[in-house]
Amino acid sequence: MKFFKKKFNFGLVAEYIVLLLYKIQFYKILHHRYKTYVGEIDLIVSRGSTLVFIEVKARRLQIDSDIITSNQQQRIHRTAELFVSKKPQYANYDLRFDLVIIRPYKLPQIIRNAW
Repeated sequence: MKFFKKKFNFGLVAEYIVLLLYKIQFYKILHHRYKTYVGEIDLIVSRGSTLVFIEVKARRLQIDSDIITSNQQQRIHRTAELFVSKKPQYANYDLRFDLVIIRPYKLPQIIRNAW
């Protein structure tokens, strides 16, 4: 049980690091850990007329080549569509999906328009 708690805490800290990174780049933080029956999105931010859905991956070791599967991408995309359908003020925004990889002792790797 202790292993899973450490892993969860590391992931949560990684999400807060990414939240701060986007905040200092003048993004407006809309949601952290947005959960629906379809899925979960780690962060939703906006700047100008762009709405960004961010998946955060925290890795203690070297990253995997397939860090996010196509099923995960589809689930995040469906969750994003649900978010926009429930928030009509974002209907005309451009949508972007970012992937941010956090590793100990390394700078965060931000992949804009990851898919």
